[in-house]
Amino acid sequence: MVMRHTGSQGGFTLLEVLAALSVLALAFVVLLQTDGLNATRTLHAERVQGALQLAGDKMEEVFVSGSQDMYSDEGQMEDGIYSWERVVSDTQFEGLKEIRLTVTWKEGEREENYVVLAYLPQ
Repeated sequence: MVMRHTGSQGGFTLLEVLAALSVLALAFVVLLQTDGLNATRTLHAERVQGALQLAGDKMEEVFVSGSQDMYSDEGQMEDGIYSWERVVSDTQFEGLKEIRLTVTWKEGEREENYVVLAYLPQ
């Protein structure tokens, strides 16, 4: 009786292992890029939320005081992230004041603005 050896032992070749590792590496790179993008977007959302909060506070100051005078003022938050400018001026309509509030902050290398425009009866 003669036994024949077929040569198949059920293992992986080096080429198959390298192909699997390259697919895993590519998937890992894509996941890292996605995670970095999510972190950037989260930081941007937090900055916009802070700007909205500051704008709401500064607009409330004008509405509570009910100022009849035209004026312009500006300032910067203690944390140094946000600066703001508020301008109260007359409009073409009698008895109506325009309030323009601009909140500015740095987003990386560029400057972002959030502008609120409201009208206040005298």
